[in-house]
Amino acid sequence: MSQNLRIPLPHPAADTPLGHVLRSRRSVRQFSGTPITLAKLAQLLWAAQGITDEAGKRAAPSAAAQYPLRLYIAVGDVSELPPGLYAYDPQQHALSPLETTDLRPALADAAIGDQPWVNEAAVVIAVAAAVTAIDTHFATQQPDGRRGARYAYVETGALCQNVHLQATALDLGMVLVGGFDDAAANAALPLSAGEETTALLCLGRV
Repeated sequence: MSQNLRIPLPHPAADTPLGHVLRSRRSVRQFSGTPITLAKLAQLLWAAQGITDEAGKRAAPSAAAQYPLRLYIAVGDVSELPPGLYAYDPQQHALSPLETTDLRPALADAAIGDQPWVNEAAVVIAVAAAVTAIDTHFATQQPDGRRGARYAYVETGALCQNVHLQATALDLGMVLVGGFDDAAANAALPLSAGEETTALLCLGRV
């Protein structure tokens, strides 16, 4: 078949609810500084890792349903929630307080180059992956026992897209930060053994 052949496709249905959100989604790096509501934060966290059925499946797909990702939420400006660091519990759809310190400045320091939006966002959701555990689970798969880490990175991407689309639907701004010093980001967060930071999601009102 000729590589020059082009088959026209039906026009995308951008007027559907999902189509509208996909068309509207953009990275936002400037925030108003006003708080977001606890209800909107809850919706964002559910879109990221929330339980979606009685079998315990979550909003983002996971290889072999291992769910190696954990969310650490650096809160700065959320109504009804004191600043500090929290962990999201998908099973209970609840937050567990970890620290009373605002960790946004530390995460901003970990960012590569000048990325002021990390410190200016109302909330930074840090995604961490239990890479050691997921590598062990998929140790018999190539390449060289690191297939699990690849699955964790793919899952991180799916989670980030979920949150970005949900933020757009909630009229919030978001930018995904992947450029950060791994060691500095890991040190800023109270990670468990074998966990690594895989993404920083900066969210706020625009």
